[in-house]
Order: sequence, then structure tokens, then C-alpha cells
Amino acid sequence: MNVERCPRCGWPAEETTPDSRHRTGEGTLCYRRCVCGTWLVRLDGRLVGATGGAQAG
Repeated sequence: MNVERCPRCGWPAEETTPDSRHRTGEGTLCYRRCVCGTWLVRLDGRLVGATGGAQAG
């Protein structure tokens, strides 16, 4: 089984907190916040993008 992980810290994407979910013409888009602060973007359950999170001081 291939577990998708946060590209910044390696945390499993399934164990992140869902924040919002939206239906689009492409499928269901879900934004999730990783424990490291990175926003993960999932489309129909597949990780399709990520943003940078807050940097540790």
C-alpha cells in the first residue's frame, strides 16, 4: 500500500486534519492542515499539491 505523505515533514496525509471540502468539476477538493503547518490539497483522496507552512522560529 502506497501511503501519501506530507512533502515537508513526511507525516501521513490521512492523519492530517480536514479543514474544508468542496465539489468541483474535477471531483471533491479537500484542504487539510498537516501537523507541521503545511496545507495539503487532495482531489478525490489523492494528494495533488501542498503549500509551505509556518517556519519554526
